Amino acid sequence: MAGEKFKTLKIIGIICLGLTSCRSSRIDNRISFKKSEKKMTVSEISFDTLPGWDTEDPSEALKAFKKSCTKIMNEGDFVASSQIVISASFMKDACSAIPEGNITKELAKTYFEYWFAPYKVYTLDGNDQGTMTGYYEIELEGDINPSCDYLVPIYAKPCDLPNDGSKYLSRKEIEQGKMRDKAPVIFWAKNLSDVILLHIQGSGVIKAPNGKKYRVGYAGNNGYNFKGIGSILMDHGIRPEGGYSMNAVKKWLDTHPNETKKLILENDRYIFFREVIGEGPIGAMGVPLTPERSIAVDPEYIPLGLPLYIDTTDADGQDFKKTAIAQDIGSAIKGAIRADIFWGGGERAFSKAGRQHSNGSYYIFLPKEGKSFAIKK
Repeated sequence: MAGEKFKTLKIIGIICLGLTSCRSSRIDNRISFKKSEKKMTVSEISFDTLPGWDTEDPSEALKAFKKSCTKIMNEGDFVASSQIVISASFMKDACSAIPEGNITKELAKTYFEYWFAPYKVYTLDGNDQGTMTGYYEIELEGDINPSCDYLVPIYAKPCDLPNDGSKYLSRKEIEQGKMRDKAPVIFWAKNLSDVILLHIQGSGVIKAPNGKKYRVGYAGNNGYNFKGIGSILMDHGIRPEGGYSMNAVKKWLDTHPNETKKLILENDRYIFFREVIGEGPIGAMGVPLTPERSIAVDPEYIPLGLPLYIDTTDADGQDFKKTAIAQDIGSAIKGAIRADIFWGGGERAFSKAGRQHSNGSYYIFLPKEGKSFAIKK
């Protein structure tokens, strides 16, 4: 059946162009991916033993993967992280085989089972558990012009921002007004707490007084390390009612505006934005994100665009066993087993993302038969 619906699987040898060392991954069913101190192992399993696969509906995940394919089709020889090297020709063949028209549950499952095999991810010491958090697209009140109600700036990327990631003005310097002649303010927000969350989430919707909505997305940062507002509160011995979930922290920020202005200066990292026209929000891969099917990963380990399967629980303790696509990154998303689940926009997404903090494991989908991916050493 799969052979009738999809292109014949093209068996591709391992290509070693431009790599210091490259070798076939088919040593045994456990593979080590190595780069300096960053290490992980994976172990191949079958879809039959993938937890929850029998009831999973990956149709929305396949639609999300199709969005990634618009970028994958422009790749050179490899789709790669610092750990995994996948033949781009395989990925392009897989992308070209995505059916047009209505994608059903059965069609999506057949597709993934035909082109990929699931590999469980482990840290080098054999641990299969990592942290699964959540993020969302915030909606905040704002306007294109400043007024007494809208005084918190949302800056565009400065014209003189370095392209090499080196440090620019610190948050404190920016708050002191040293960037006024370097970048335009694209919107003025009503609440500082909303802008703090916008900087954390990386995207949002600005709701103007006339009811019109504008979408903004990440455009760059000032090159400093990120320090979360929750960590800052902990350092000062401040515990919001309800703990350090996003929901609880926001309530504290809203009721302590003067303290918030001082505390936020301890996070030197500052985010710049651009207006996004059309579908969004846009992840680091440059494609629109899909609620509960797009995740942020550490690109040192997981190549952007790759399908994965998440096995964790949500903020309410319900099973979250879903196929998702690596389409975004985040400054706090570090490690071999680390995922930030995109929950979408609105109150439900805020509630879910703000309380999401669970242990879980995941499985990466790699080329079937193991003949189209390799290991960098």
